[in-house]
Amino acid sequence: MPVNDPQPKDRPANSYLDNVMASGGTAAVSSLDSLSRALGVGFRILRVLMVVLAIMFCFSNIYWIPEGMVAVQTRFGRIVGDKDAAVRLPGGPYLALPYPVDNIVRIPTGIRKVAVFKAFWSEADTFASTIDDRPETESLRPGVHGSLLTADKNIVQGIWIVHYKLDGGGDARSRAAAVDFVRHVGSMERAGEIIRRVAQSAIVRVIAQTEVADFVAGKIDNLAIKHLITTRLDQLHAGLTVTGVTASQYAVPKILMGDFQAVNQAESQKALSIEKASRRRVSTLSELAGSGWQDLLEAIEAHEQALEKGDRAAEKAAFGAAKDILLAGDVGGTVRQMLDEAKSEKTATIQRARAAAARFTKLLPEYDQHGEILKAQLVQDSIRKIWSDITVDALYVPPGQKLVLDLGRPEQIK
Repeated sequence: MPVNDPQPKDRPANSYLDNVMASGGTAAVSSLDSLSRALGVGFRILRVLMVVLAIMFCFSNIYWIPEGMVAVQTRFGRIVGDKDAAVRLPGGPYLALPYPVDNIVRIPTGIRKVAVFKAFWSEADTFASTIDDRPETESLRPGVHGSLLTADKNIVQGIWIVHYKLDGGGDARSRAAAVDFVRHVGSMERAGEIIRRVAQSAIVRVIAQTEVADFVAGKIDNLAIKHLITTRLDQLHAGLTVTGVTASQYAVPKILMGDFQAVNQAESQKALSIEKASRRRVSTLSELAGSGWQDLLEAIEAHEQALEKGDRAAEKAAFGAAKDILLAGDVGGTVRQMLDEAKSEKTATIQRARAAAARFTKLLPEYDQHGEILKAQLVQDSIRKIWSDITVDALYVPPGQKLVLDLGRPEQIK
C-alpha cells in the first residue's frame, strides 16, 4: 500500500502551513491549530453576543404610558399610524424601534397653566401672586416695564393666568388633537410659549376696548380674552384648548397711583354730589306733587317741547294730558293742596255770586219803587258791616278837637 506523502516534492507549497509542514515544524502546527480553534470559539461567542445585543437593541424601546398622558409615536419624524391608531392611550406595553428611528412624544392631558406677567407687569423672571413687585421708577421704559393701553388712553398693568390642556376628553377628538399637537407644536415647552404669545395678543386687544375705571375695578372681559385665544389656537391647529383665563393682578403703574387716586376721589365726589342732587330732586318733586310727580313732569316737559317746536296739536295733547293728571287726583303734596284750595275758592266764589244775584233779583222791584231810599239803606248797611269787622278800629274824638294823624316823615311815605 503506498504511503501518502503530505507534501509531494513535485507539488509547490501554497500556504504558510504547507511551508511549516515541509520544514518539519510539528510544534508550530499544533500552536496554530489551537489558535484557530480559540479564534473560532471567540467568533462564535461574538456572534451570539451580537445577536443578543441586536435583539436587545430591537426591543429596547418598549414603553408604557402613565395615567394622565397620551403618546404619539413617530418614525423618522413621521407619525406612525393614521388617526386613532397613531395615539397611544395610558397603559402598555407598547413596542417601538430604537431611538432615533422611533421617537415617543408624551403629552399630558391634565390642565396646565401659563402666567402672563412679564409683558404687562414687571421685568422679574418670576412673580408672586400676592406681592406687588413692580419697580418704583420715574418712568416706564418700553421693552423693560410691561404696560397696557386702555380705551380712554390710560396706562395700566396686570397679570393673567391662562389654564389650558389638550383638546378633547379621551375620545376621538382628543386623539385628533394629540396628532395636531405633535405635527404643529411638538412639545409642552413650545405649547406654553405659544399660549403665552397668543394670550398677550388677546389681552392687548381686549384691554384696548376697556376703560381704566372698569379695569381697576376688575371689570375685565376675560371671556373675550379666552375666546380670542381659543380662536387663534384653532387656526394654528395646535390641538390645545383654553379652560380659563383669570386676571390675577390689575392696577395702574405705581408712578401714576397718586394721580389716579386723586381722579378717583374727584369722580367719587362727583357721583356723590349727583346722587345727593338726585335724591333732593326726587324729595322736592314728591313733596310738590306726591307719588305721581313723574307722570306730571313728563306731561309738562312734553308741553314745553311742543311750545318750542310750535306744534299746536302736540301742545294741545300735552296740555290735555297734564290737565287729566291734575283732575284725576293722581297727584298729591303741594299741588294737591293748591288744587283743593282752588276748588274751595271756586265753590265759595260761585256761592257768593249766586247770593249776590239772588239779592239783586230780590231788591230790583223795591229799587224800581223807592230807589233813593234803597240806596241810602244799602249805604247804611255797608257802613255798619265795615264798622263791625274785627279788623277795623274806631276812634271817637270829642267835638271841636283837632285830629292829627302821624304818618311818619315825608320821605318814608310812599
